Amino acid sequence: MEGTGLLAAMPLWSAREPSTAEARSGVFHVNSPSSFTTVTKPLSGTLPNTFYVQSQHLRAGEETTKSGYVDLGKLRSAELADGEFLTYKGAVMTRAEINAQLPCNKRK
Repeated sequence: MEGTGLLAAMPLWSAREPSTAEARSGVFHVNSPSSFTTVTKPLSGTLPNTFYVQSQHLRAGEETTKSGYVDLGKLRSAELADGEFLTYKGAVMTRAEINAQLPCNKRK
């Protein structure tokens, strides 16, 4: 992952150079010093209920960009077992299920 940003009218947070395997695969904590080596825009304050997320992933010279809106008011809470994650759409998924959706895992 080359960069990630959370946007409202202007960027709320931005970071580069993931420092963990989880962050490189797209699982990270916003504003956490353990997820990215370089924070280019620290989060000031709290996240709004609705925000836009954009991520750019660069692997072997090929860039993939994903984006979407997150509405925290619509996300349900969930009890998560070890190895489960709550997606921005509110789905509970395992790492394997999340990774299976990535374009690099699609056979041509």
